[in-house]
Amino acid sequence: MAGNSTRLAPREAGIVRDLWITNLTVFSVVSLGAFFVAPLLSAISVVVGGVVAVINFRLLEKTLCKAFLPRDTKGAMGVVLFKYYLRFIATALSLWILVSQELVEPLGLLVGLSVVVVSVIIFGAVKARRLYKEAY
Repeated sequence: MAGNSTRLAPREAGIVRDLWITNLTVFSVVSLGAFFVAPLLSAISVVVGGVVAVINFRLLEKTLCKAFLPRDTKGAMGVVLFKYYLRFIATALSLWILVSQELVEPLGLLVGLSVVVVSVIIFGAVKARRLYKEAY
C-alpha cells in the first residue's frame, strides 16, 4: 500500500472488484428476470430494492475503507457505527415511505433487497470452491 494510504492493496482491490461484478451480475439477472416473469409493478419493486441494496453496500464499503485503511484507526469504530446507523435510519425511512405509499410491492422489494446477500453467498461459494481446488 505504498503511496496513498487510503487505497486498497492490489489483492484486496481485486476481491472488491470481483464482488462488485458479482453484485451487478446478480442484480441484472434478477431485475431482467423479474420483468419477464412478474407484473410491471413487481418488477419495478425488484429493481428499486436492488438499487437500495447495492447503494447501501457501496456506502458501507466506502465507510469501512475510509475508517480502517489509514493506519491511525483511533475513533474509527465510532465513525463507522454513526454512519451505519445513519444509513440504517435513512434506508428504513425510505423503505417505509415506498411501502406505505404503495409505490412498490413489498415482496418485489424484498427480492430486490436480497440481491447483495445472494451475491455475497455466490461470491463466497466460488472463492471457497477455488481454494478447495487449489488445496487438492
